[in-house]
Amino acid sequence: MAIMQFSSLLNKDFIKLNVCSETKEDIYKELLNEICHKYKLPISCEALFDKIVERDHETSTVFPTEVAIPHVHVAGLNDAIIAIATPKTPLVTEHGTVKMLIMVISDPQQNTLYLHILQCIIKLSKNIEFFNKLLEVKKPEEFINLISKEDFALNKNVTVSDIMNTHIIYARPSMTLKELGNLFYDKNYNYTPVVDKALNVIGEVTVLDLLMSSFPVYTNYLGNMQFLKTFEPFEKLLKEENNIKVSDIMQELTCKISPDSTLIEALFVMKKNKRRNLPVMIDNKIVGIISFTDIFRKIIKG
Repeated sequence: MAIMQFSSLLNKDFIKLNVCSETKEDIYKELLNEICHKYKLPISCEALFDKIVERDHETSTVFPTEVAIPHVHVAGLNDAIIAIATPKTPLVTEHGTVKMLIMVISDPQQNTLYLHILQCIIKLSKNIEFFNKLLEVKKPEEFINLISKEDFALNKNVTVSDIMNTHIIYARPSMTLKELGNLFYDKNYNYTPVVDKALNVIGEVTVLDLLMSSFPVYTNYLGNMQFLKTFEPFEKLLKEENNIKVSDIMQELTCKISPDSTLIEALFVMKKNKRRNLPVMIDNKIVGIISFTDIFRKIIKG
């Protein structure tokens, strides 16, 4: 694919600045109404909205740079449509603050173009000074002109820091298994680092560690546990969950990754170490967590 400028894909009619909508869904509707008015799409506006909302329910489209990037595939579109909105007041969501929303509608056959668009959006949003300038722009024409003056060619790699989850929950070594279980359940997480008072990482723990804490140590050396046909281990866990500490079951931190690592590096480390999640760290401080589902949902499935 020939290198093109991101600004060449923008249409002033699809740029809404300082909108008063208070939710992402309201902004979706405003942008989609404009798009459906200008384009004859092979799908209804309502169906497009439903697909984007469904995508949001599956996984967050909010990135650490305070930009949301909802994306939907439309078969037969033979084009890529980009619509942009900046809310008058930043949107506060459970996955982070949204200062700019960039919607991408593309044909499933144009995955390469979509990936380049995603890379470019992340690049411009990571440039804090430039990103803030965009947020101050009053007219769509000025918005496009500002982007055109920067080097935003669609050719940058995505790194771990671009898609990692920065809303981290921590476990303390003194927490009980009941407290840990409540933390996992309330936040819908299955992994968390264990930190000391200075927030230095001293270990990690998963839901599986919690569940297996009730099994006798000798079972680690057995080929199977078909002989255990009762709920006895779980009954023990429920009975002892207030007495067992996270420090008793946490694992040593054996692998980590830096925020500037590529996604290919992250996947390699996950595969090599049979990991579902990786702590993203600078020195001994955790700055994020990345999982293979983050890569699959935000990059592959978009």
